[in-house]
Amino acid sequence: MKIKKRIIFICLFIVIIAMESVTSAKYLIEYQNKVAVIDIDRNPPKIELVGLQNTNIGYEKYANQTHTITAQIKVTEEHIISNNMSLENLIVQVNGKDAEFRNIEVVEKKREKNSIYYDIILTGVQTEGILSFIIKEGTIVDKSYNVNPETVIPTDIQIDNTSPEGIFSETEIEEGKVLATILANEKIRGVEGWELTQNEMQLEKEFTNNISYIFTITDFAQNTKEIEINISKATHIMITYASHNSAIGWTYGYGNYDVAGAQAVKENPIYKTEALAFRITGNIPKDFVQINTCIYTHWGEGSKATCGDSGMIYQYGYNPGRNLFKTMASDDLVTIDGNKYIQFGGTGMNSFQKTDIEGNNPIPFETVYQYNYGISGVTMKLKDESYYSIVYQILVNGQGWLKTCSDGEEAMLQFNKPMSAIRLALVPKTEKNYILNLWNQDVGTNNMP
Repeated sequence: MKIKKRIIFICLFIVIIAMESVTSAKYLIEYQNKVAVIDIDRNPPKIELVGLQNTNIGYEKYANQTHTITAQIKVTEEHIISNNMSLENLIVQVNGKDAEFRNIEVVEKKREKNSIYYDIILTGVQTEGILSFIIKEGTIVDKSYNVNPETVIPTDIQIDNTSPEGIFSETEIEEGKVLATILANEKIRGVEGWELTQNEMQLEKEFTNNISYIFTITDFAQNTKEIEINISKATHIMITYASHNSAIGWTYGYGNYDVAGAQAVKENPIYKTEALAFRITGNIPKDFVQINTCIYTHWGEGSKATCGDSGMIYQYGYNPGRNLFKTMASDDLVTIDGNKYIQFGGTGMNSFQKTDIEGNNPIPFETVYQYNYGISGVTMKLKDESYYSIVYQILVNGQGWLKTCSDGEEAMLQFNKPMSAIRLALVPKTEKNYILNLWNQDVGTNNMP
């Protein structure tokens, strides 16, 4: 019996010990579960470039001081306790050195669950080289006191504020044409009407006639340089224009900055163009260039007179008539210095006792030196305007050069205000605006080349 009781006691003792062990294990497990949910953050805030914009459209990898560069920055961190994304923590560098610039802004754009987006807006960078931004260490701090490391934001944008250099040359090629070449010292942009070589450092264009003007080349960063184009060896198409007045006689122009009547204007701008002459030769139809003029004379409406040199007849008003034009195919060409010309007006138009074709109304002495009469308006157009334009400008005493005209526009101040000088150019349409811009700089002046 005693043995039985001992056995029962031992069994109960073992059961109690086992129960205590289970209870202890339970509490240990619960304690360990609580430790596991503690939030331990060892990742620092992340700053990265997510977008880049440059107002140098089409050449976004290049910029100069006129452009605005916008870097789109993303800060990734859910638990920020300190955010100092500001100019004080931003460095702008070019080629690894602090850059000079006009203005910079840091603008917050939007927020998401664990991200903030900023725009860094930079303008007027003066220093040249590769642009980058640096965000200083510690700009962003999270709740675990992790900070962002110093973060370099590369852009790969080349800052260039130096104008390109270019050398112009002309080479005679077949059929009297000329190949114009502009060789640059760096890569330049293409220009309409010119061929850009494969290395992007040379522009080429064929010209058929002589012409001079100021051309502009542009590098990838949009810096520009003016280059003088002076085509002087082309003979495929040749244009001569001439102005005559009683005091000086004939003076000529050939398209290379030349002004017919320049000598008269320099001597006394009161002298008027009494006669105009044009000669167009070469590989074009005879009626390719078409010309109309308006003539103001002493003898009045309905009158006619003859040129003192050639004997050609001209009339008061439009010649050969309103909306009619003369060309090298006209049947009333005149000979000047052994060559055939289209002529308008006539020599001696302001001469003492000069009469109309009927011998009427001689010019009195008191008006001779007033030089009241001459050619007051010119209109020029081309038979085919698909490739070429014709550009022309007249000078009127007291007004200077008038606005440049082209392709059928009438160049005239007033019918009773004759011109004193003229210049013109036959140009490829792609070059037309260069001529217009250059000549219009002289509007209102008596400037001569």
